[in-house]
Amino acid sequence: MVHRTSVSLDSKTLEKINELIRKTGKSVSEIVREAINLYHATEFSPGFTENALKTYIDFLSEGEHVIVDLEHWCAIWEELNEKADDRFWELIVKSGIEHGIQYYNKGLRDVKSILDYMEPGNFFRYKEDSDGSYTLILSCPSEMKFIRVFLENILKAQNIDAEIRESIGKLRIVLK
Repeated sequence: MVHRTSVSLDSKTLEKINELIRKTGKSVSEIVREAINLYHATEFSPGFTENALKTYIDFLSEGEHVIVDLEHWCAIWEELNEKADDRFWELIVKSGIEHGIQYYNKGLRDVKSILDYMEPGNFFRYKEDSDGSYTLILSCPSEMKFIRVFLENILKAQNIDAEIRESIGKLRIVLK
């Protein structure tokens, strides 16, 4: 059974629907149904937010990132922590600096916005303890050095003065 309903749209939303019709060949009804189904699916998924969806699209749409099972991720870090040499860690430093510049250009210019952007990547979950103080709970304790070195250099590239301290399964970031 189909139920008809009317919806008021502003001009920008109407332009978007018309663009979707042209690009997909779908009807307005099909587009609206799919949009509502996607919104419903994300709204009721624990921990899934609009911000996370935008980040996933940003991470995955250009082929710059991969999805790795957490067990594989932990196994990789167990092995790397035993065998990685100075050259490897220099590459992580360089990558952190490059990401810091990239994040700056995306408008991510403070610790909170950087952590918000990175969190959907599932390296960590974080909480803001107080203004300028954050605790990161790592997905895999063996990734500790990687996350610390990477974040230190993201912040360094942006001239953000912060200390990152290691704890048991956690990192603490405190702005100076």
